[in-house]
Amino acid sequence: MRTLLLALATLLAGTAAFAQTAPDAASLLAASDTARGGNSPGLTWEIAVRNSGSLVRDDEVTMLQVKAHDRSSVAEIHEPLRSKGSKILQVDRNMWITKPGLRKPVAISPRQRLTGQASIGDIAATDYAHDYTPKYLRAETINGEPCHVLELTAARQNTTYDRIVYWISDTRRVGVHADFMSVSGKRIKRADFVYDNRVSLDGKAGPGLPFVSRMTIQDELTDGKSVLDFSKIRVGAIAASEFDAGNIQ
Repeated sequence: MRTLLLALATLLAGTAAFAQTAPDAASLLAASDTARGGNSPGLTWEIAVRNSGSLVRDDEVTMLQVKAHDRSSVAEIHEPLRSKGSKILQVDRNMWITKPGLRKPVAISPRQRLTGQASIGDIAATDYAHDYTPKYLRAETINGEPCHVLELTAARQNTTYDRIVYWISDTRRVGVHADFMSVSGKRIKRADFVYDNRVSLDGKAGPGLPFVSRMTIQDELTDGKSVLDFSKIRVGAIAASEFDAGNIQ
């Protein structure tokens, strides 16, 4: 009995100490958004999306250029040729798409599939700190890296996913893994992130901050997988007219 009580006291003490040292979930989340284009002062990058799995009938690559500023972004599709010139505009979490020959933009949901396992919201600038309410779950090591695990619950209706369990690196403050969940708590997709790009947001010389270079999305119900490669990251002012739904035809 004495041993049991001692073990219980030690467990409670450790839990209390952990609660006191657990970092602020909102601050962690906001910091991680920076490495995925969230709240940027003006960034442009390119994305190449490749799909694989038994349901994929060709090795077609989708190429896009994304421009982002603050909580807005616009993505223009360059390939495949049948979609060339189509644009996806995101302002806050409101989204529209326009295609050559279309008279006016059409409102869409970030949950709509872009290609393969990639939803339209996956290629837009990430603003999880604004879109989700975070809850700190635990500290955990994943792939040999100490991380903080957050549960993100949608704070509004037009988010890409209802819930996300998100692993954020303790030292790098970037999201390294995500489980995308349904309302019922079932995992529907999972994603892993690599950050081999660097970007200097303040214009100063130096190594800069990490920026996402690859996002791999795996479907939980099939063998479908999409790999998004991010490249040609550039910092620079972007005209406000780029994010005006009336100007994206």
